[in-house]
Amino acid sequence: MIHSDQAAGLRAMLNHSPPEVLAVVPCGAAAMHWSARQARQRAILGQRVLAFDEWQISGSFSDCLGVSPRFDLLQALEGQVGVEQCIVDAQPTHSGQMGLGVLSVSRLAREIDGDRILQQRVLSCLLRLQSSCDEWLLLARPCDLAGLSSFARAAPRLLLVVEPVERAITEAYAALKRLARGADTLAVGISVVGDDDAQARLLAKRFQRVAASQLGIHVQAVASVGEAIGLTSGLANGLKNGLTGSESTASTSADNTPGFPERLLRQARAAISTPSASTGRSRALAW
Repeated sequence: MIHSDQAAGLRAMLNHSPPEVLAVVPCGAAAMHWSARQARQRAILGQRVLAFDEWQISGSFSDCLGVSPRFDLLQALEGQVGVEQCIVDAQPTHSGQMGLGVLSVSRLAREIDGDRILQQRVLSCLLRLQSSCDEWLLLARPCDLAGLSSFARAAPRLLLVVEPVERAITEAYAALKRLARGADTLAVGISVVGDDDAQARLLAKRFQRVAASQLGIHVQAVASVGEAIGLTSGLANGLKNGLTGSESTASTSADNTPGFPERLLRQARAAISTPSASTGRSRALAW
């Protein structure tokens, strides 16, 4: 027999919507600090946030929050530790529950594309984690030689957080260019962070124009992570050559299917047989 409290718990699980998913690509040290402050603010506002951190260097997202995850999610999926041991609480709530959790996926992001067994384990793990979160933030690395990770490519929304310097802007453009090749992202935002608001707005407008004219991508200027999470999904606001036809309809349907875990699985499997894009260095853009 199911008791009343158990029934309430089951109803909560069945009625809980999947978390909103946003990939955040910080370009520059100031951009990383801004991203960390924004994530903390989301938790303060009452959202249950889980951040998946791909970075494994000094000055990472975790460093900016003052936490240090001991284990990578890959270790949990290999049975070495429990998933709960991989999550660090960076912003406890007044009730004692976790408001902002940080989960290191730097190793997992590098390994997921080549291992179908691992991909199935990731899918099962993410489906279990969904019910305890309102928002997932994927702290993705900008393009390296292998391009953006499957985590970033599978996100329905992506936010480029850019420091107002040439190197960071060029890095953001390179990430967007790679994203245009087969990603599931349907909405793209940009936030230029700096002390000069007028300069930030000007750079954002220039970036939007170049993205539209050179890549055919509509990029929306946003002022916060919350605003980026609210970006409208759909091809009219995102990648022209992303999902099409029935796939596009499915990704934006009321029951949110296929969800992010399924999209991640699709991206990881596609990466096995898809040749890497050109590894040549992106030329600096004139801003």
